Amino acid sequence: MPVKKKKVAEKLRRRYYESQLPGSLGGVEALRRTTRQEQKQVEKWLTFQDTYTLHKPVRRKFTRRRIIVGGIDHQWQADLIDVRALRKDNDGFTYLLTCIDVLSKHAWVVPLKDKTGASLVTAFKSIFVRGRQPLRLQTDKGSEFKNKVFQDFLDKTKVHFFVTENDDIKASMAERFNRTLKDKLWRYFTRTSSVRYVEVLAKLVRGYNHSYHRSIKKAPADVTIANQEEVWQRLYGGPTLSKPPKLNIGDRVRISKTRRVFKKGYMPSWTEELFTISQVKTTTPVTYVLKDDHGEELLGTFYEQELQKVGEKEIYRIEAVLEQRPGKGKQKEYLVKWLGYDPSFNSWIPQTALTPYTD
Repeated sequence: MPVKKKKVAEKLRRRYYESQLPGSLGGVEALRRTTRQEQKQVEKWLTFQDTYTLHKPVRRKFTRRRIIVGGIDHQWQADLIDVRALRKDNDGFTYLLTCIDVLSKHAWVVPLKDKTGASLVTAFKSIFVRGRQPLRLQTDKGSEFKNKVFQDFLDKTKVHFFVTENDDIKASMAERFNRTLKDKLWRYFTRTSSVRYVEVLAKLVRGYNHSYHRSIKKAPADVTIANQEEVWQRLYGGPTLSKPPKLNIGDRVRISKTRRVFKKGYMPSWTEELFTISQVKTTTPVTYVLKDDHGEELLGTFYEQELQKVGEKEIYRIEAVLEQRPGKGKQKEYLVKWLGYDPSFNSWIPQTALTPYTD
């Protein structure tokens, strides 16, 4: 490293890790102000610091790829609403199965007493006999939708099933409908001073299906085979502009962790494990395919906001030393588990490769 760059790096390190100094253990702007270094220098230096990259704030809301379908009933999304807390007042029903057609936004809701495969089959049959059935059905990764009884039913009815790989967003359209339905239910509860819904559920769903929907400029119940092209053009017909990718093939990245409700904001928000970008897809917006250090590609694609480019690490943290054995000469070798990596990455390293950890 050139002398000048080395001095800058040392200045940044001292300022960042001296806890009592202004700008320590903060973000890019705080460190830039206190060191008066160029922002690009500060940003680049921080990409090599685990202390910063593991705790960098994660963007949760950003533009995602649109779900584009060919026509009415080409794709539905399904989900379950947990209403177990209300079962005593509602004849023992514990879940609401919700389905929504991606193009028309038409929704169906069936109360369930359990979420077994047999109950799901009965519920879907009660929907299909009304005259509509999807070509494709999308759900999140809940095991209730993947059990054999339900999957056999979908095979017989020739409905192609697939799941949403991204835990953070699930089946987004069904999730939005769930929020709408729950809003209506809880307003009804307030109005009636009761939490009984079984008699009014079908009426609430009918009210939704016959209400004006802003995205399609009409009520879901008014979308038909005859006017589906008009609806399709309204949803998907406009120009789409894709921004150039900010990440490149070969870049090393962390992945943002799926946020859980109980997750503390100050806990690490990014994977300890590093991945490599193997493909850049020209979708709108751009998405990326990743591979791990075994060269195996990860399921699904990732948005730029779910990835954080980092500098190539020279030091990897060890979670545990599992075994030891004689090495070359008087040196020992250690079988180690790397912090944040699964056991398939466990490896033997020479004693000389061990060093006390400092960021």
